[in-house]
Amino acid sequence: MSSPPYKLPKLAHSPLKMPASSSSGSSGSKGAPAAVPPPPSGTKRLGLMSGVDKSKVKKVTLKPRPRATPAADPTALVNQAVVNLTRAVRAIQSRPPQPTPDSLQSLFTQCEMAVASGPQTCQLLYDRIKMETERQTGEIRRALVGSGDEPLMEGQEEHWMEQFQREGKQFLDQVLLVRSIFLYLDRTYVLSSAELLSIWDLGLDLFRHSVLGDFQVASRVTASILHLVQRERNGDLIPRPLLRSFLLLLRTFSVQSHATLFSEPFLSATRKYYHDEGVTLSATLDSSAYLKRVLQRLHDEAERCESVLGVELKGAVLRVVEDEMIRTHVEAIADRDTADMCKRDERTELVSLYTLLGRIGKIEILRKAFLEYLKATGLSIVMDSAQDAKMVDNLIGLRHRAVDLVDSCFSKDTDFHGAINSAYEFFINKRENKPAEMMAKYLDAKLRSGGGRGMDDAELEKVLNDVLYLFRFTQGKDIFEAFYKRDLAKRLLLNKSAAFDAERSMLLKLKDECGAGFTQKLEIMFKDMELSADIMRAYSATSSGSKGSGDSSFDLSVAVLSQGNWPSYPPFPISLPASLTSALDRFRAFYVSKHSGRTLTWAHGLDTCSLRANFPSKGKGGGRKELLVSLAQAVILLLFNSVGEGKMSVEEIGEATKLEKKELDRTLQSLACGKVRVLVKHPKGKDINAGDQFSFNSDFRDDHVRIKINQIQQKETVEENKSTTDRVFTDRSSHLQLAIVRIMKARKTLKHQELVMEVVSQIGQRFKVEPAEIKKSISSLIEREYMRRSEEAANVYEYLA
Repeated sequence: MSSPPYKLPKLAHSPLKMPASSSSGSSGSKGAPAAVPPPPSGTKRLGLMSGVDKSKVKKVTLKPRPRATPAADPTALVNQAVVNLTRAVRAIQSRPPQPTPDSLQSLFTQCEMAVASGPQTCQLLYDRIKMETERQTGEIRRALVGSGDEPLMEGQEEHWMEQFQREGKQFLDQVLLVRSIFLYLDRTYVLSSAELLSIWDLGLDLFRHSVLGDFQVASRVTASILHLVQRERNGDLIPRPLLRSFLLLLRTFSVQSHATLFSEPFLSATRKYYHDEGVTLSATLDSSAYLKRVLQRLHDEAERCESVLGVELKGAVLRVVEDEMIRTHVEAIADRDTADMCKRDERTELVSLYTLLGRIGKIEILRKAFLEYLKATGLSIVMDSAQDAKMVDNLIGLRHRAVDLVDSCFSKDTDFHGAINSAYEFFINKRENKPAEMMAKYLDAKLRSGGGRGMDDAELEKVLNDVLYLFRFTQGKDIFEAFYKRDLAKRLLLNKSAAFDAERSMLLKLKDECGAGFTQKLEIMFKDMELSADIMRAYSATSSGSKGSGDSSFDLSVAVLSQGNWPSYPPFPISLPASLTSALDRFRAFYVSKHSGRTLTWAHGLDTCSLRANFPSKGKGGGRKELLVSLAQAVILLLFNSVGEGKMSVEEIGEATKLEKKELDRTLQSLACGKVRVLVKHPKGKDINAGDQFSFNSDFRDDHVRIKINQIQQKETVEENKSTTDRVFTDRSSHLQLAIVRIMKARKTLKHQELVMEVVSQIGQRFKVEPAEIKKSISSLIEREYMRRSEEAANVYEYLA
């Protein structure tokens, strides 16, 4: 038996009291009345909504009732009680309610007596209550239907809902009052009868069938609610308190009716509303405006359910909005516009996409679109040969933007970080070997003195980590190694490294990434520089290395490099001054005496010199200068010591220095046609032609004392790059054959496919291995009898010890 949510209204009469048991007779026995009811009073009692103004009633005199006489007829008393109780129910449920024939206390006492008379009287009372309630619900139905069955006109919904609410609340108050009078019947007889509803539930059930079961009333209930909700969705203001209390009243009468008259039609209407809106808005609004509208709709529906319609509907309503406005429409936006949003850095829209697709479990659509954007953008960077110089910078910038988008728009989703890695793995090797080469050159520019100008240690470390990220995905790690080693050698030999700590840090990073074998030669290069410093200290301490011996006009510094660990340098023919040749011979003799069996080969193309020069020009900028030049520049400048203010032709200079034509022209251009012109070319011009003459520039001026004269850089020639690449390809063949021999030596016998897989596993991290190259290396090893094909199976190889 459900408890009514309504409180008993205050009445004018005194509160109910349980009558005391009679001192004579067996009043507690079944079938006998508990007490003799008093005769009806001559004056009417104030009942529910009697219309009497209690403030005007000055005094109500209650005369004492005479005690019942034993001679009274019990049956007549019970019948009279039934009549009185029936009249009370009819009075309470009248329209408007009428005064009850007796006080509520008297009615309660009569109910007790009637119930005590037996089950027949109990059932009779229950049937009378049901009959009167049915009459009342019929009148309510007719009042709500009105004069006709026409649908409500625009603006009449609120008035009708207020009428329904008044009728419904009054009916509940009446049922509650009837139940309080017949409480003894409800608890003793109705509760013990499984087939009977409690008086409260009976009233609700009759209202549900008679009023809510009427087609016209039911259709008006549904139409009124849906119309108010649609008005609010369209931006109108509606009486929310009225709608909220109306729905609460409907739920009070029947949860089932609440579902059939409101919840189900409401969800159906909501689906149609948002289906139409999704189709219309997706065709008329741009992506940004559509996403904002969807988010706003979700917020509005959630708030409406929590505040008005009922929080239990929230999940179902939001699912409808998701189905009709996110599925299909937002998925299409993600496929179509994610790339443009990323390019334009539209973070608000990307957050909206991620949020909305996450609600329907379709984040994967956005991740794939993000991945395709990264692939397309990265591929355009890698394949644009005109922008090779900016390739690494652009790739690093793309990654930073992508990571920032993931962290700020996609909730640091690990799947999106994985998409970044997948994209770089896809496009970094689409242009074979070139990205690896450009990474090495980029690092050289940053690690070279002046290349990382304005960068502190933390910033330089960040640059190293950025390049290392790109390096992880490249399949041309041996190409990177070759170019990196070549540039590292120049930085070490020319003392051009910006920071040795950064050089060491990069070496450790490469070692962690690729293993000790990858950095072995690079580490030896650093050791050679340390050993060379020790050798020069020892040489300086000897008589041959002291300034007192031989020509003391210059100091000699030599770096001894172990062959095979440093890049190979082409011969550099040049005729040196006698004093310099003598100094080199003395150092060679010293070194051979300390390291017997070793020979020295000079790499003059890397030599540098510091010359003191005196420019007699008067005024500011003239006088003594210190020129930092290459060996070839120094040899040419020293020729003008003997010429003085005279001139030398290009042919004479070439004969005296023995420099190759290309190197001679390049060096003369740096001295006479560059930014620092310590020689004068006759005639003037940028190109070196036969018959051109050169003289010492006595009018040279410069505010600096130490002046660096840069060599005219041959734009890294195709031949130089090609030779580096060719050496790498040669080394690849050697690495392949060594790997095959190692594998066969360990396994003795192996099938062809298994051997290929083993080779790829060992070499694949260093460079990309093609099956054709492996097959070629196997054939070469078979020819040289390192291995052979098995006589039993042609696809099986056997190792030959």
